[in-house]
Amino acid sequence: MRNPLLNWLFYGHFWIALAATALSWQSTYLNTGQTGLQRRHLFVFFATLGVYTLHRLLSYRRAGSHPTGRRYRLVAREPVASLAVGVGGIMTALVLATALPLRTFLPVLAALPFTAFYLIPLYPGGPRLRDLAYLKVVWVALAWTLVTDIFPLGFGHHDFTETGIRFALTLATALFFDTRDVALDRRQGVRTLAGSRPGLNRWTGLTLLTGCALASFLHYPTVQGSALALGYLSGVAIGWRTHAGRGEDYYATWVNGVLLLPPLALYLFA
Repeated sequence: MRNPLLNWLFYGHFWIALAATALSWQSTYLNTGQTGLQRRHLFVFFATLGVYTLHRLLSYRRAGSHPTGRRYRLVAREPVASLAVGVGGIMTALVLATALPLRTFLPVLAALPFTAFYLIPLYPGGPRLRDLAYLKVVWVALAWTLVTDIFPLGFGHHDFTETGIRFALTLATALFFDTRDVALDRRQGVRTLAGSRPGLNRWTGLTLLTGCALASFLHYPTVQGSALALGYLSGVAIGWRTHAGRGEDYYATWVNGVLLLPPLALYLFA
């Protein structure tokens, strides 16, 4: 991607923050029928933008020899701007948080350990959460489910079916992303399903997304369920085309876009 705007959109984490926001909107819309954006949705956008940008900076600086992958080029070329985006995202999220009741942030607090210890060792000299065999994708899915589904509604007010669907969607997307990171994970000694059983990894992701489509179609009214099923099945089409030979641009745009497809279909058709 030679266009600076596209680089910032897809590699500056605005695309993934938009997906998180759209998923949080999907949860509130399905539960309450409200179509507008709320302060909680904006919190999710800026918190996601800040966390992902700072994570990328941290992983880049912690690498013994700076990685040269396309996803690291933006922080390598624009370290000050990237730091400003990351810190600015967190600060804006904190400002938005001041107008919300403290109890609403229990899901966010529950997600913090998965977020912080994903790259930081659990104890000095110990493993990171991502180092635990085959569980890297589970931590990602748990954090995303807590922040994009349970946080917008609060504990006790969410739909358990939608929560299960959200976990399956984010788990499937993380499984697809692991196919990109097989070489890196092997160098770091991280065991993943994509590295040991790539075929099973692929089919697990496809099955999860198909299950999301079926569960949504059966659980929601026809128009909403059909729109959501269309979004999840579109993700199946992307997952089917995902393999280790795909370049980083494909993962940054299309695979991240799997997360955006269900709320987009819901907005357009329902």
